[in-house]
Order: sequence, then C-alpha cells, then structure tokens
Amino acid sequence: MTKTEKIPQPLKDPLLDPDGPELGDDFLALCGERNRRFVERLRDEEEAARQDKAGRLHRAEHPLIGVLAIQGNYASHSAALTEAGAEPLEVRKPEELAGLDGLILPGGESTTILRFLDKHHFFEALQEYCGRKPVFGTCAGAILLAREVLNPAQRSLGVLDAVVERNAYGRQIDSTILTAETALEGGPLEMVFIRAPRIVSIGPGVEVLAERDGSPVLVRQGVVMAATFHPELSADRRVHRLFVEAVQAARSK
Repeated sequence: MTKTEKIPQPLKDPLLDPDGPELGDDFLALCGERNRRFVERLRDEEEAARQDKAGRLHRAEHPLIGVLAIQGNYASHSAALTEAGAEPLEVRKPEELAGLDGLILPGGESTTILRFLDKHHFFEALQEYCGRKPVFGTCAGAILLAREVLNPAQRSLGVLDAVVERNAYGRQIDSTILTAETALEGGPLEMVFIRAPRIVSIGPGVEVLAERDGSPVLVRQGVVMAATFHPELSADRRVHRLFVEAVQAARSK
C-alpha cells in the first residue's frame, strides 16, 4: 500500500450512528418527513438502550441504599454511602422502599421517628423490609432495630436480637468522641457519641465488632448492623463500606 492510499474504514449505519448526521441537516432533509420521524424514533430507542445498559452496569457496581430521611443527619449518611461506593436515596414514604438493596436508619429522636412512622402508616412496611433486607441503624436507628428498648420501654422493629437502653451515657453535654480498636481492619476507629444509647445485652447470633467500656457499640447479626455512635460524622468510611459490602453480598445470593 502506497503512502497516498487511504486505509479503508468500517462502514457505519448513518441512521443509527450517534456521531452521524444530525436531525434536520441536509441528509435527513432528503429523507422526507416520514423517514425523518422514523430515524428520530430509531435514535431515541438506541439512546434509551444505551442509557439503560449504562444504568444496569452502574447499579451492578453501586447498590442502591436508602437513608430514612425523617430526622437526623441523613445527608451525611448519603455522602458517606457515595464515598463507600453506593448510590444513596433519601426515603420518606413507604413506597420508596421498593427496589432498594439496603437501608440505613440514622440517628435522631427515636420517639419522634416512631410518631412519624405511625402517623404515615410506615411502621409495618419498614418492619417487613428490615426483616428481609440489609439494614443498618445508627444511634436512634439502633434503638428502632432492637428486640427490646429500655428507659423507657417503647415500640421497636425487633429485627436485632439485642436490648438497648436509651440515653444511657447522659445528656447532650455528655457527648464525646472516642478512638478505639475494633474488629475492622485498618487500625483504631473514631466514634462520635451523641446522647448515645447502650446495648445492654445481645443474643447468641449477634457479633460484636466494637466496644466502649465493655459494652457493644457496633454489632452485626446476619445482614443487620447497628452502631450506638455516628459513623457518618467521621471521615473514616470503614463502617459504611462494611455495610455496602454486606448489601453487595446479599444481592449476589
């Protein structure tokens, strides 16, 4: 082949090629109105198929995890999930649970959250979801997940075999930040406690991943996780990554 000869290029379908002639240019002007509409429909279908494929590929790598956005720092949980490799979605209605791969119940005031759930007929739907899908409760969320709640007793979802005591470490002024060793790899973990509950007792199927003064502060039971501190308020994303990994493992089964 001489220097002046051109290398033949593969032929492209001018109708479906996304880099081909634009609608309304001279090429489509020659096609006539009927063919113009046909080409437009074909290109729209091709674009929809490409977007659907891209969405499925993204979803395969980034599970969709809801954050109950009723009270508490749900925005920080969403940011932490994004950094941990998940796609977050704020949830405020029972119907928004559909299609989620997992769910986080953030901190706040557990009695206030319960009133909202009851008022909007959300409690039963949430209980059903938490009984079959991965869920992670932090602070007030851990209280909601517990089998039994003390100080005072209150209604709970009952999906975590644990007894939790509310406001066990004192008032807001008694909140603290601790750094301690845990079962997680990567060294000591920063833990932010704000009017934290205490896990008083756990069942035999509950694994303790971190403790404070001999009491569990991070536990796991199957696909259910609970923390009495606020991992979303730290820069360390190991706890959220642990939950995202659990969600991904549950999806693959």
